[in-house]
Amino acid sequence: MIVFKIKAWVSKPFLVYSQYKNNVMTEEIFEKLGFERVEVSAEEAGDQRGFYYYTLDIGDICIMSNSDDEAIEKGWEAFIFDSMTMKVKGSGDLEDLVRIIRNNTNG
Repeated sequence: MIVFKIKAWVSKPFLVYSQYKNNVMTEEIFEKLGFERVEVSAEEAGDQRGFYYYTLDIGDICIMSNSDDEAIEKGWEAFIFDSMTMKVKGSGDLEDLVRIIRNNTNG
C-alpha cells in the first residue's frame, strides 16, 4: 500500500510536468526565444508565394524551424541544422534545448 501511494505521488506530478513541457509549438515561442525570422521571396523560392522560417545561432550551433508552408501541414518544428534525426515539436522542449545550449556554450 505504501508503494502504491508513493508511485501515485511520483507519477501524477510527472504527468502534469510532461503535459506542460509538450505544449504545441507556435510562432510566438520562436520570437520569445530570440529566433530571427528569415523571409524567402517568391522569386528566390521559385514559386508565387515564397515562405519564411526561423533561425537561432548559439555559438556554432544553429537551430532552425521548418517553413511556414510546412507548418500549415504538420505544425511548427525545430531542429539543429544538419541533423537528420532530431526534431523538437513541443514548445517546452524547445525552451529547454535553447536553455541547455546557451548555458553550455562559450562565446
